[in-house]
Amino acid sequence: MASELCKTISEAKLEKHKNLFLNYRNLHHFPLELLKDEGLQYLERLYMKRNSLTTLPENLAQKLPNLVEL
Repeated sequence: MASELCKTISEAKLEKHKNLFLNYRNLHHFPLELLKDEGLQYLERLYMKRNSLTTLPENLAQKLPNLVEL
């Protein structure tokens, strides 16, 4: 995972962001770092426009229980 993406995710966890913008990152796989630990349980909106994702993790709803918009 690119260091800029890691930094963005770490910052969101530390600061308990409710919105996370990962648009236009040229992602081909869902960043599993988003599902590690409990740091993003406050996340409500995950923006991932213009990436190349084809699947989502099965445990997405369990790991991000407050997510209302993807």
